[in-house]
Amino acid sequence: MYVINLFKDWGGHIFSICGIIGGLFMYYRHDKIIKKQEKFLNELQIKQIKKAEEQELQAKVECNIIHNEKGIRRIRFYNSGHADARNVRIEIVNESSLNGVLLLGMWGPYDLITSRNGYREERMLLTEGHTDALQLRIIWDDSFGKDRSILQSPQL
Repeated sequence: MYVINLFKDWGGHIFSICGIIGGLFMYYRHDKIIKKQEKFLNELQIKQIKKAEEQELQAKVECNIIHNEKGIRRIRFYNSGHADARNVRIEIVNESSLNGVLLLGMWGPYDLITSRNGYREERMLLTEGHTDALQLRIIWDDSFGKDRSILQSPQL
């Protein structure tokens, strides 16, 4: 009888206290999860900001082949990056195995190819049975670093 009377008198208080303790436990657990997610998102934002800052310092020099008349090609070296490319050098990797390709002009080095709209063009003549593609290594300096390069194989 005593236990039943004790439960009748204090049961509501005991359940209230258990509810408060459970609520506090869930609050702190949820708060810990939220803080962990915020930390992860902050680190991700910092990485994205650093990547964007790095891209602002980088040039990206590439090339395209432009088909003119039969047997005449122009190759356009252009900068699609955010920074100016300086001291641009062109290496023809497969120069020893080029057949039927006559390269005209100096093919660099170029002092500067400006960002976004800057380009330089060179010409070449092709004869029957020419090699299918050029293998070029384009090397340049920019605000991000020196001797940055890309390897491309444009189709002739």
